Amino acid sequence: MFGCAYIGDGSSSGNVQTVTGQSGTFVSGMDYNYLYQQGPDSYVDYINAVNGTIFFKSQDNQGRAVNYNGPAGEYRAIHSAFIFGALRNETYNKNELMGIYVDYLGSTIGIEELTDNYIYDVSVFPNPASDNVNFHFTLLHAGKVNIKIYNTAGQLVRRLIDEELTQNSHRIIWNSEDDAGRTVSSGCYIIKIKTDVETINKVIILVK
Repeated sequence: MFGCAYIGDGSSSGNVQTVTGQSGTFVSGMDYNYLYQQGPDSYVDYINAVNGTIFFKSQDNQGRAVNYNGPAGEYRAIHSAFIFGALRNETYNKNELMGIYVDYLGSTIGIEELTDNYIYDVSVFPNPASDNVNFHFTLLHAGKVNIKIYNTAGQLVRRLIDEELTQNSHRIIWNSEDDAGRTVSSGCYIIKIKTDVETINKVIILVK
């Protein structure tokens, strides 16, 4: 299930020191140190890919994470044997990695073929951002558009718009504040742009 198979229980003495993004995957070249021989490192499972793709291996060349596009591209999944929080922020930052994960999982396969594709030409800039974030998108048809910002825990952070928009290009600015007017902290956020027939998710990374 989820594109991978369990093949071993790892080592209680500490068996993951580093994990490395594999060539040809969406984390190619991204290396992280792990909390080696500490609590989160006990019994980190070995996994193999089954119709999925191993995208992180540890220093002993064992599979540690797999991404999967599901049968016939019906869904997307990530199976990670290591604990995400035990990765160390060094050359690469965990916020950046989480943004890649969320972008991969949130890009629903087949939406453009299953709808009238009301929303297209969606862009987020700058990304990463330190304050204002610009969202640009074009509507093929006029209609009601709802735009909300969520954190990675799925909590609603900001309601940007919920109104009728014309058939045209639109630009919305988020000032990196929540609904209460408080500046949000650094991290990954998800913008959800929704019409009656289509939803587009994009990942925003804020660095304060």
